[in-house]
Amino acid sequence: MNNKELLEALKKTQLVGSKEEIYEHQAALAHWVSRVAPLLMDSDKQYTAFMNAAGKAMARTSTDVTTENIDIMRSTLDSVIVDLERE
Repeated sequence: MNNKELLEALKKTQLVGSKEEIYEHQAALAHWVSRVAPLLMDSDKQYTAFMNAAGKAMARTSTDVTTENIDIMRSTLDSVIVDLERE
């Protein structure tokens, strides 16, 4: 996958990640993670940050922790998109 294709795929997952259902339903969150994670595998730093937050969010220990970690995941995805748009 070239950078343009990757950018388009990430933007599609970004839209899914903006939906409130990922905050409320574990299945929606898991589906979103399964769509985003493979796209980040070329960047160890971004992939690790995303997956660390995903693990914490999926644990659902508290609403605050879940929300905070989903926000980290979304911002990680956003930063990858911004970096690709600069290229």
